[in-house]
Amino acid sequence: MIAPATAQDYPSRPIHIIAPFGPGTATDTVARVVGAELTRITGQAAVVDNKPGAEGQIGAQAAALSPPDGYTLFVTTQTTQSINQHVYKTLPYDPVKSFAPVSGLSGGAQIVMVRNDLGVKSIAELIALAQAQPGKLTFGSGNGSARGAAELFKIMAKVDLLGVPYKSQPQAIADLLGGRIDITFSDFTTGLPSIRSGQARGLAVTSLQRYPGLEEYPAVAETVPGYESRPWNAAYAPAGTPRPIIDKLNAWIREAVASEAYQRLLKINLGVPFAGSPEDLAAWQESETRKWGEIVRIAGMKEP
Repeated sequence: MIAPATAQDYPSRPIHIIAPFGPGTATDTVARVVGAELTRITGQAAVVDNKPGAEGQIGAQAAALSPPDGYTLFVTTQTTQSINQHVYKTLPYDPVKSFAPVSGLSGGAQIVMVRNDLGVKSIAELIALAQAQPGKLTFGSGNGSARGAAELFKIMAKVDLLGVPYKSQPQAIADLLGGRIDITFSDFTTGLPSIRSGQARGLAVTSLQRYPGLEEYPAVAETVPGYESRPWNAAYAPAGTPRPIIDKLNAWIREAVASEAYQRLLKINLGVPFAGSPEDLAAWQESETRKWGEIVRIAGMKEP
């Protein structure tokens, strides 16, 4: 049996970073840069383990069941921490009780994407087409954030879209490019490459106003007043991890977020830093949980 870490000798072996979404997702990208920086800072390897599936539930359960010894870090999003509890009757983890908040990592927005041959070039045209063909247009989502953004759009734009679930967002993008779905609301990391290469069309961003670096795309809110969807990434440890270890992890993550490599990632993917104290993250998660609970209720997203 391996003894738990103490603040004095921690870390003395590799740190396991669980990402609940697949390779190529925004969460995976963030986790890998954070892992590389933690390796540099601590001198111990920080290895990312992707455990996708069930909108993050598989990875969240694995993290929740890990020993609270400082050697497991859970890099995740609002999907597992603020949305799933409202969508599913039961979860194999508790978004609050199963985890100790460490720090936020990054925030941003999403981009509304459509297949090139859909024949729309704006949110107004998308709404008009959807209203002319109720229930015919499909949106793909590989996580709760993408699904939630689309469901919120359905409510506020008063359109009927058919949802198609995917194991991860890159799979939804692949089917969009293949013409099997019509729309997706994607994080920038996963969606922008296909837009910039001309394989798909970007219509608008989900921030309340035009997004820095993507000013050529209007905000959805310019057509649907008040619409906003802003995903985020954060780091947690299993509940019961000693506070001195949490404080060390928090300090290292803040250093990682301030690093040149992480800032370069944010610049490439148009993210914003989101580091703070464990208490800051706990308060943010609580507010996001209330917000998404209302969206899930109104949208009827709850699974039977």
